[in-house]
Amino acid sequence: MAKLAIWTALYPIFAHIGVQTSRIYLPIIYLMVLLLFFIYFSAFKSWAIKGVLATLVVSSAFLVMTFDKGHVLIQLIPMLVLLSLIFIFFKSLVFSSTPIITKFAICVDNKPLNTVKKKYTRNVTIVWLVGFLYMFFQTIFASLWLSFETWSWVSNTGNYVLIALIMSGEFTYRNMKFKNDKISFKTFIMRLSNCRLK
Repeated sequence: MAKLAIWTALYPIFAHIGVQTSRIYLPIIYLMVLLLFFIYFSAFKSWAIKGVLATLVVSSAFLVMTFDKGHVLIQLIPMLVLLSLIFIFFKSLVFSSTPIITKFAICVDNKPLNTVKKKYTRNVTIVWLVGFLYMFFQTIFASLWLSFETWSWVSNTGNYVLIALIMSGEFTYRNMKFKNDKISFKTFIMRLSNCRLK
């Protein structure tokens, strides 16, 4: 599943290449294959259910390409992903006693957090939420008023740069603020990839 997560994270790159080279079918096929792998590795025990889901995925991809609606699907995917992230982060801040970044921090540190770290990780959750909101509205703006190619630069490239800046900036600041718990970025990523939130 870890490798599948990596291939999922690479989707925007394939989408951007497909848009810039006018080969819209490339990201659609890539997305279809990803979904088929997700179905294969899903928790569903019944092969009949997996078969129905796989048929729906392949049929949907075929219809999208047949009716030339690939650009709509490609623009919709980032919006749905961002909406999901906004919902998850907002819910953890408002309807949960433990913000989602706090849960990740507990997992990465492998120990309970003190009051200072709890307050810090709550603020980091807010920073990520604001970042996702900015990316969401920026993606909508780009899809409505910019060309398809320019939208791809904004959504599939710009948003990833912003995510990298937030992550690297927060990691650097945290290592400076909490020097006793300082770890390398490689260790951080490895621990983060092993986290299983409930």
